[in-house]
Amino acid sequence: MGAGLFLVVFGALLTFAVKDEMPNVNLAVAGLILMVAGAAVIAHARATAAKERVVTTREESGDPAVPTHVVEEIVRERRRD
Repeated sequence: MGAGLFLVVFGALLTFAVKDEMPNVNLAVAGLILMVAGAAVIAHARATAAKERVVTTREESGDPAVPTHVVEEIVRERRRD
């Protein structure tokens, strides 16, 4: 996701902050293209990121001499669309 943020920031700088004239190069359009590419990279990273959830199971008994049994399981899910 870091590369996507870099592209968005660099594209915004080219579009809004640079006022230089280069022959045959429109810096505003190049900046917009970089911002769209950065947004696409961020969207792809978020869509394919692994998600974690913790499942906790408790088994308690009425007898105070028997300890409580706790099981924690980490489940990693990967979205595949």
